[in-house]
Amino acid sequence: MKKFGWGLLVIPLLMTGGYVVSDFKSSFLIDGRRLSTLSYLSDDRDEAWRTEVRERLVQQGDTHVDIFARNTDKPWGVVNSVDTASWRSRLQGLRDEGFSPVIWMRSDDSPEIDALPINDQIEYNKKVVAAVDDISSHYVLALEADEYYSVPEVRVLLQNMRRETDKPIGIHLTPGMRGKEAYVEGFDVIYLQTGFDLTEEEFRREVEYALTLGKPVVVSEYHMDNSSAEAAKLGDIACSYAGVVGTGNGRGASVCGSLEWLVAEEQKEPWYDKYDDELSVFMLALVTISATYALDLPFTANFTYANDNGYEVMLAAPVNESTTVGATVSDRGRIMGFFNWQFDELFKRPSTKQGDTNERR
Repeated sequence: MKKFGWGLLVIPLLMTGGYVVSDFKSSFLIDGRRLSTLSYLSDDRDEAWRTEVRERLVQQGDTHVDIFARNTDKPWGVVNSVDTASWRSRLQGLRDEGFSPVIWMRSDDSPEIDALPINDQIEYNKKVVAAVDDISSHYVLALEADEYYSVPEVRVLLQNMRRETDKPIGIHLTPGMRGKEAYVEGFDVIYLQTGFDLTEEEFRREVEYALTLGKPVVVSEYHMDNSSAEAAKLGDIACSYAGVVGTGNGRGASVCGSLEWLVAEEQKEPWYDKYDDELSVFMLALVTISATYALDLPFTANFTYANDNGYEVMLAAPVNESTTVGATVSDRGRIMGFFNWQFDELFKRPSTKQGDTNERR
């Protein structure tokens, strides 16, 4: 049966300002980790390995290939710099065989990446997009992003990627979506990890809840053996739901729904949103330094809130024990100063007797 991938069926619709996208099918765990497509760009893997991976993908009937752009977890193959020439050659080899590459901007379990400032990942993402945007299907911001990024950090990364590419950007989180709803705000698609070893009823509940968040869903992680009968069964169940547009862990004979990515040119960002990403990076840096590092700063920085509607950071500097001055800065560019004065010292009753028994000792 002829394979059709998103990369092959991306048809511009000039009348609607969108793109028609076909069914998504991938298998990123083949023979466990041994033939994981996530490692495809790593120099720790040779061409014989890549050939074997492609052969297995053909057997699986896949349309897409999930691939790490950055990873320092050695068992999965280290890739921690952008080698444009070799990356393009490897990805073009996949496209030549009918597969569309999906680029996952970074992995989990990579403390070397976690230790870097967020600006490092922003710049790395820019290099990735510049290198392979024209031969990639779309992107996933991170694997299990909530393990190491806060909601504001995810939004900063997303805002910056939007400046580099018009292609869809997905979000992948740790198992289950309950309590993580804020993470999906602004993304084009949810890459759902249901968790492993679930009953059919439990699996269905996870898929159904993800669909309530109003985003198209790729049910991407649910089984450790993508070629097994159980993985195929779960993949078919996932595709039975309207709004599920693909699977990433194996599937039988079912076909998931297709999707139209809309690009609303008339919805231009206000001037303050154009600079929101730079402001967010600066505010995140202040909060992180204030909370994490043992530096003698003249102020403290904390998020007063960070939710679906944005964020606000409070900068506060003590003048003395009873007086604090500062300002709040919101993601909409609003800055408000404040002056706090504690009145307890003013109204404290002095002791009238020497050796007063009520005197605090």
